[in-house]
Amino acid sequence: MSNSKPDKKEERASSAPAPFEIYPSDLWRGTVRFWWLFLAIIILCSGGTALRSRLNYRPVYKASVTFTVQTADNAAGTNGITSYSFYYNRSTASQLSSTFPYILQSNILQDIIKTDLELPYMPASLSASTVSGTNMFTMTATGSDPQLTYDVLVSAMENYPFVAEYVIGNTLLTILSAPSVPTDPVNTVNYLRQGLIGAAFGIVISAFLLICYSTMRRTVRTKKDIHEKLNQHGLGVLPQVTFKKHRTKIDRSILLTNPLIGNGFLESLRELRTSLLNLTENEEGGKVITVTSAAPGEGKTTLTVNLAAEIAASGKKVLLVDADLRNPSISALVYGKTPAPEKAEGLVNTAFVEKLGLTLLTFNVPSSKFWKLMKTEFWSQLFRDLRGEYDYIFVDTPPCALISDPAVIAEASDGVIFSVRQDTVRISRIRYAIDIISATNARVLGCVLNGASSGVSGYGYNYGYGRYGSYGRYGHYGHYGRYGYGKK
Repeated sequence: MSNSKPDKKEERASSAPAPFEIYPSDLWRGTVRFWWLFLAIIILCSGGTALRSRLNYRPVYKASVTFTVQTADNAAGTNGITSYSFYYNRSTASQLSSTFPYILQSNILQDIIKTDLELPYMPASLSASTVSGTNMFTMTATGSDPQLTYDVLVSAMENYPFVAEYVIGNTLLTILSAPSVPTDPVNTVNYLRQGLIGAAFGIVISAFLLICYSTMRRTVRTKKDIHEKLNQHGLGVLPQVTFKKHRTKIDRSILLTNPLIGNGFLESLRELRTSLLNLTENEEGGKVITVTSAAPGEGKTTLTVNLAAEIAASGKKVLLVDADLRNPSISALVYGKTPAPEKAEGLVNTAFVEKLGLTLLTFNVPSSKFWKLMKTEFWSQLFRDLRGEYDYIFVDTPPCALISDPAVIAEASDGVIFSVRQDTVRISRIRYAIDIISATNARVLGCVLNGASSGVSGYGYNYGYGRYGSYGRYGHYGHYGRYGYGKK
């Protein structure tokens, strides 16, 4: 089969960073996954705002007095004694309105009050308001201590005439509403309101974190992403599979022969089969197709077995090879609890799997011969010997971003299919895996979007939701002794 390499323009497109996108499904996934964190943030912000208001609270007291002000008209009285007559008119009211606040804020009056109260500072501030066109005033003292606030107000009333004498002459204050020592502060803390403000702030923080989470999820979500972000051909989409809860044990194997598998999965598998046959129908001889993935848990083994069985069901003679020598898993999927055929002596073991209509090839690999198989020459010779017997040879390999085994096998095969689990592995890691395979001059046929979900958290594929495997199963890939091949 001929190898095809992307031109420089395609390579630049493949290496270009994917644009930031926000999918509603990502927002939903983030909400479902981190709801406890967002709730904690909202509670902490709400409680923190209320607590801060409590700690920063300083009570404010006000004492007020209402009075009228009249100016005096001095005239010579009898027997040489000066007499005063206090009067009020509109002109006087206007003059009082402009001068009264000024006198209250003057340093002279404030110094007199401090001396009167024997304090080095003013414990309260003074203000005044007037009824327009009248000589009626309301003087207010505002401070943090109720008694001192009252004392400042009384002292201001007593000493105001003395200070005002230098500005407007003699004055007479007639009290209309006597002041009293304030008992309750005029400012109170609305803890409910502060808590709601804090909760709103927490919601904003949570929304920001959720958007950051969504934009940083640089993963493959749709078949379109395979083309635009990986610059690869999208061969098909396989939905995830769920099984309803049953009181009795049921067959939960994800195989097309399982009657509990939904029609959506089977129809998608047939579409994938057609896509692959169209790609390879003009090629002569047996076609060797390697299936791999960038990371564990992307459903490559499930994809390999079901695709091979679907091709076999179309009348092709198919060989399925379990080349994941460090962690073989096809037998467990195919046979389940049914005992697998006993392995014959020798390196290679073959058995016909009647329910799938294909032949399964596995290896008996002692530790002394493990590295013998990790050479391209071995696989090239093996595939040459088998091409004449089978129409298609499907090879299941380990994740290629972890170890070099898939690259060695891919170089001897005719094409490579990548299993890409939806919304699981970062795009940069998938690109890295594809680059590893491409460096061997192997032909990358395309990618299969595996485990496509639907519903509120899905991306538009109307199929079920389930699991193909646990991500991270190959976390210690490398020491083959961990997988039954003895000590390194």
